[in-house]
Amino acid sequence: MSPEKIKAMIQAQIKDAQVVTSGEDCNFAIEVISSDFEGKSPLQCHRMVNDIFKAELESGALHALSIKTRLPESSK
Repeated sequence: MSPEKIKAMIQAQIKDAQVVTSGEDCNFAIEVISSDFEGKSPLQCHRMVNDIFKAELESGALHALSIKTRLPESSK
């Protein structure tokens, strides 16, 4: 899986998402910044992102995904 595909999948599901990826092959760390996280707990935000990759994680196309989420600076 490529960083570009990860970014595209997130942006297709989470409005205004800014995505920063690092890693390669099937192990990635991602940071997702979106106003969609407003009013949600950190666990809810991580689930929003993790659910996007459910099929890839189950199939092994994506092995490990480290997720960091936050609101845009203007929303803090």
